[in-house]
Amino acid sequence: MDLVVDLGQSGARIKIGEQVTSLTIAKTAALTVLETLELIFQEVPKQDFETVYLSLTGLYGFVTEEQAVGELCAKFFNAKHVAVMDDGIAAFVGALGDQKGVVLTLGGGVVAISSNAGKFGHADGKGAIFGDLGGGFWVGQTAMRRAIATLDGRDDATDLVELLHAELKAHEELESKNGVEAVTLCINATKTVTAGAEAGVASAVEILNTGADYLAKTVQGVWRKVSSSDSEIPVVCIMGGPTRNQTYVDLIKSSINSQLKCSFAVAKSDHLIGAPLTAKMYPAGVDPLFKWWHA
Repeated sequence: MDLVVDLGQSGARIKIGEQVTSLTIAKTAALTVLETLELIFQEVPKQDFETVYLSLTGLYGFVTEEQAVGELCAKFFNAKHVAVMDDGIAAFVGALGDQKGVVLTLGGGVVAISSNAGKFGHADGKGAIFGDLGGGFWVGQTAMRRAIATLDGRDDATDLVELLHAELKAHEELESKNGVEAVTLCINATKTVTAGAEAGVASAVEILNTGADYLAKTVQGVWRKVSSSDSEIPVVCIMGGPTRNQTYVDLIKSSINSQLKCSFAVAKSDHLIGAPLTAKMYPAGVDPLFKWWHA
C-alpha cells in the first residue's frame, strides 16, 4: 500500500488505499514545506509505505529538496521511493492525462500547467506577494480591503461592507492583522464574495471580472510557453475550490475565450489520482516540476 499527500494553502489531504482524509494543516508563510510535511506525517497512522507520492504547493515550479523530503518519508514510513512534485503537474495529469492543453488550478493561490508534445510550461504559483492573481486569497483579500477602506471613508463599496459583515467582525477580533489567521480569513472570505457575485452584488461581480481577466492572461501565457502556433487548439481545464462557484467559472471561461481559441474539459480526477499517475507516466521525472528520491 502506498501513501499520497496533497498539500495546499487551505489544507491537506492524504490517501491510503481508497481512504481519503482531509486535514486542516496547510502550507502557510509560517512554515517551510518540509516543516509542514512533518506535521502532516505525524497525523498519519504509523505504518510502512513502499512509495510515497507528494503533490505540494509552495514549490514555485521547482523541486529542489527531494533529498530532505525523501529522508523525512524514510524516517516516518520506511519509504523506499518518494515522488516529489509541484501540485500543478499532479493536477494536470489527474485532469487531462497526456492531452495537450492547460490546467488552471485555483485554491488559495493559482497555478497553471501546460503540456504539448512532451514539453511542460508553468505559470504563476508565485505566492500572494508576487502573483496568485485571481485565486482564492486574492479574491477574498481584494474584497476585504475594499470593505475595510469603505469603513475608513477611503472607498464606497458599501455593498461589500454589508456582504462581508461576518468577515469584518472576525477581522476586528484578529490579534494580528497580517499573520497566518489574516491570510486564512481572506481565503475563507472567497466563498462569501463568489456567492455575492452570484446574487448580483455589484462590487463582488467587479472583483470576479478582474480576477477572471488575470486568470485568462495566465492561461494564455502558459500555453505560449509550449506552443507558438495559432493552429493548435488546447484543451483547457479549470479546477479547484473557487471553481465550485459557477458564476466565477463562467466569467473565467468567457475571458479565456476572448484571448485564446480553445476547448474546455471537465477534470477526469484530481491531485490524489494525478500524483501516482504522473509518477507512472514519467518514471524518470519531469525536471524541474517532478523529481524522484530513492533509498
